[in-house]
Order: sequence, then structure tokens, then C-alpha cells
Amino acid sequence: MSAETSAKGLQGTLIKYGSGNACTAFISGEEDKHVLLLGGLGDGLMLAPYVKDLALAANSGGWSLVQPTLTSALQGWGVGSLDQDASDILQLTKYLKAEHASQAVILIGHSTGCQDAVRYAQRVQEDFKDSDAAPLAGIVLQAAVSDREYQAGKSTTSERLAVAEQMVQDGQGEDVLFRDDDPVGTPICARRFASLARKHGDDDMFSSDFTDQELQDLLGHLAEIPTLLVLGGEDECMPKSVDGLAFGKRMQKAIGSKAQLKFIAKGTHSLVGTEQEFVDSVQPFVQQCFGPGNAGIKPPYLYSCT
Repeated sequence: MSAETSAKGLQGTLIKYGSGNACTAFISGEEDKHVLLLGGLGDGLMLAPYVKDLALAANSGGWSLVQPTLTSALQGWGVGSLDQDASDILQLTKYLKAEHASQAVILIGHSTGCQDAVRYAQRVQEDFKDSDAAPLAGIVLQAAVSDREYQAGKSTTSERLAVAEQMVQDGQGEDVLFRDDDPVGTPICARRFASLARKHGDDDMFSSDFTDQELQDLLGHLAEIPTLLVLGGEDECMPKSVDGLAFGKRMQKAIGSKAQLKFIAKGTHSLVGTEQEFVDSVQPFVQQCFGPGNAGIKPPYLYSCT
């Protein structure tokens, strides 16, 4: 079925992958190259207003759009982890290769989904060297902003972080620390909150107070993977004190010469009102990554990391 859209939504195929009950995905299109859209905290399907436009771009560009739900989707993020997400993504890429003859995948991370994309790329290099998975052709990081700096803007964070760190030290990291103030009251364990709110926590990848060397240590493993950074000048989740364009250039430099930067001056966190500008940037990048000249390079990357 083609990636058709209407005023009512998207048409496509719903699949089940992996062993977890939450591990499902919605595929728009029947092409054998797949772009995986990874959401942020609390996200599920249709996570941003540009999703329909991406599906249309997939239909015309010869690739399929995949919206997975990981075990950390929706309310699961409060007890999830980046490594668990990376394992889910690996199961999905294996499924896509086995059941949909996937030739390659590109990851688009949105918000905290950017951490998932970065972690998956790291795990592919270190311990996911598995020919049963569709190879990774590129990464898009949309709204790669700091969860730590966002949490620092809340009056409750300092006290909660102190309790969380003590609980982790006492072996109670998996115990629920509090319920989030989101509409559904997501339960958050001490380990995950510390990961999000502590400097050098597992989720702390895009903080503006990092030195250039610290950024390179965090992002330098993307050096041989084509990477597109997309940042918005009106991202409400980025501290007002941070110059988004300047920090984007620092991250681009930390990644290396294969990194590209697109700065959308009027872009919000989810790019409301600037959806087409985002899609117009992603389309040529995807075509470049999926280009015929890369077909002979072996997994885990279409672009070799050695």
C-alpha cells in the first residue's frame, strides 16, 4: 500500500516486532528502504505535525516511513533507558530486513529520540555488529536539546535529583521517585530521573555547558555516519540563554565533516508551522544516504566506520 494521506490520517501497515508487548510499528509505504521516526518523552504515533508530510515525501521519494512504538513510548519513558530503546530499535531493524527486505535504515530522532539515535549508532559499532539487521545509512537529529538544561528550569528538580541520586546509591534506582506533572502522571523511577537531570547522566548529550572535547566524546562516534542536525530558533525546550545556531555549529563540529546543520529560525520544538521547511531539508539528505553509490558497502553501515 502506498503512503497515502488524507484529512483523517495516514494509511499503511501495522506490524508487531520483537518480544515486548509494546513493540509495534506503523509503516507508510512498501519501499525497501526505511526511515524510522523516533519520538521523545511521552510520544507515540503521529508525534509531530510534520509526520504526514514525511509520509508523502516517502511516497514520492522511494522510501518508507516507519513510526515505531518502543517499550519506553507514551508512559513507559519514566522507567525506560537508552540502552533498552537501542535494543528495541535493533529488533525492529532485524524485522524490517527479514520481513520487508529492508536494504537500509535512516533514524530520525525527535527531542529525546535524538539520544536514542546517537545511542543506537554507538551500540551498532560496539556490540550490535549483526548482519541480520538492516544497515544504518544516516541519522537526523531534530530538536537535539538538553533534557538536563530543561529540567534545571523547574523549581523541583534540585531536591528531586538529590533524592534520586541517593536512591540509586542505595540500590533503589528502579523504585518510583514521583509522578510527572504531565496529564497522565507518568511514574518516573530514580534512575531515569537522574539520567535526565544529572550532569553526565546517561541522557545528557546535548548540553550547552559542555566543552568542545566533551561534545566530541559524546558525539564523535557519528563521524563516519551522515548526520543532519535540525534545530529551531524558537525551540521552547531550549533555554533562552542558549544561542541555538551557535550551539548547533559546535555540535556539528563535534560530530565531524559528514555532519550537516539546518537551522530553522522560526522553528519550535515540534516545528509547528515550519513542517515543510523541515521536510524539504530531510528529502535530499535521505536521497543522498540511500543513493545507489552506497549499495555495495556492507553492514553495519552503508558508510564504513573504519
